[in-house]
Amino acid sequence: MNSIGVLTLFFPLLFRCLLFPHPHSGQDGYHGSKVSYGGDFEAQRHWMELTINVPISEWYTHDLHYWGLDYPPLIAYGSYILGRGSEFFVGQESVKLYESRGYEDPLHKFYMRCTVLFFDLIFLSPVTYIISKRLTKKNETLQLWFFSMISPAFILIDNGHFQYNNVCIAVSLASFHFMTLCPSIGIYDIIGSILFCLALNWKQMSLYYAPAVFAYLLGKCFSQISSSFSLKNTLVNVAKLGITVISTFGILWYPFYYFRDNESDGIVDIYRPILLRIFPFSRGLFEGKVANLWCVLNVKPISIRSRIPDALQPTFALLLTCLLMLPFCILLFRAGFRYSSGYQEKEVSRSQLKILLWGCAGVSISFFLASFQVHEKSILLPLAPLLFLDTNENTGFIGWSSIVCTWSCWNLLVTDRLQGPYFALMVLYFCFRKIRYGGSQCLRVYKESKYGKGSFMRFDRVVTYAFKTFIIPCSMLTMLILHISEALFDPPSKLPDLYPVLWTIVGCGCFVLIWLKSLFSLLIANAVCHNRVKVD
Repeated sequence: MNSIGVLTLFFPLLFRCLLFPHPHSGQDGYHGSKVSYGGDFEAQRHWMELTINVPISEWYTHDLHYWGLDYPPLIAYGSYILGRGSEFFVGQESVKLYESRGYEDPLHKFYMRCTVLFFDLIFLSPVTYIISKRLTKKNETLQLWFFSMISPAFILIDNGHFQYNNVCIAVSLASFHFMTLCPSIGIYDIIGSILFCLALNWKQMSLYYAPAVFAYLLGKCFSQISSSFSLKNTLVNVAKLGITVISTFGILWYPFYYFRDNESDGIVDIYRPILLRIFPFSRGLFEGKVANLWCVLNVKPISIRSRIPDALQPTFALLLTCLLMLPFCILLFRAGFRYSSGYQEKEVSRSQLKILLWGCAGVSISFFLASFQVHEKSILLPLAPLLFLDTNENTGFIGWSSIVCTWSCWNLLVTDRLQGPYFALMVLYFCFRKIRYGGSQCLRVYKESKYGKGSFMRFDRVVTYAFKTFIIPCSMLTMLILHISEALFDPPSKLPDLYPVLWTIVGCGCFVLIWLKSLFSLLIANAVCHNRVKVD
């Protein structure tokens, strides 16, 4: 491997390690709430404390006022293992029940940072490489892997703010890889379904991908591999996947039934508290100022949250989310249904993966824009599949999307005192992309073919050109102006939240554009796959 290759492998690791000494969420009590110390870092540490000291039957009910466990069972099991590791490497004082609350120690912080880096190395990095290799030519694999691994949003949220999003995203991506390997429902789809169930049970935000995965696999269940449609084969395919999902969930959730406190407790008594923690509908439509439609519509004079009764807010959010994701699901079902073997099978398989990635990006951005209880960090879900679509025809759009997603997390990162790493990573990311791509590879160019002509393809060129010449430069300039304005000018006394609100409005506008571009790109990807359009 030459020196360029070594540096390519080195920089993603270096960027993550350089964040070790920087503050994590809630460090030194900064931004600690009145009832709970710290932020996500303390929550993860407390779950380690909780799981190794409290019976499994009490994991989701024990002292909920102090960072009660609100993630699915698999991350709880992971917290148990990590808690034992903390007990061994750091000391019992780091996870001692009650007495370790708010525990801060340089060795413990180093241990926690290393756990995230460990998951990056064993999950995110290899999965990223596998998908990059599948989607690119041999000499471009390392390049796509590199830009996916140095996306500032992932580094700042997981390795800076502190979370374990890398696991559920990596496992979700691995499931997409397996689901698109074969045109008929078989062992690869079963493996993919198991992996996706594991992702769902690590963090419930993986549900952002679930409608896309469901639509695509359902289409494959109906796929006409032979010349005649067979209802029997369709039902068998559905049964295979259904049994796989039920079995995986059953294995992961069974310990809570087996170790129940009272033999007389029924299934509802055991699992209802867990589900209420995982899906907290009582918290309201949204918290904080997130760059989605509900937060924008809550700006005065609209103030939509006060106009919708609390009991109806989840229903409104569900309806709007379904409306936004419906076209993606229809296209994904169609893609799965029309997935056939034969002509350039490897190329079709690659196109199917691109289709599923575009679909998952679109469905997850629909959830981010319109669903219930969205957090800033959830923007990683649509960003993850987009990063692998960073090919010649989309380089400008994907690079811009990565920057926008990171920029939208600014207020969260300010709270964590990560402004320095934010600007450093953003500048480095921009410079690396500028060095590699410049401005010459932003347009999609079709070879002259029977499918490459016509108004649909010409309109795609117009859309891509609009992003390159107007949308991307104007939005980047707006983001820069907001940063400069916030640094130089205090907000008016009557508008103390002026800058967070502006961040919300601009960010939401950009995410709506990402939604539109993802939908149009999914249409194009379907045309490329099924009509054999040739793309340079």
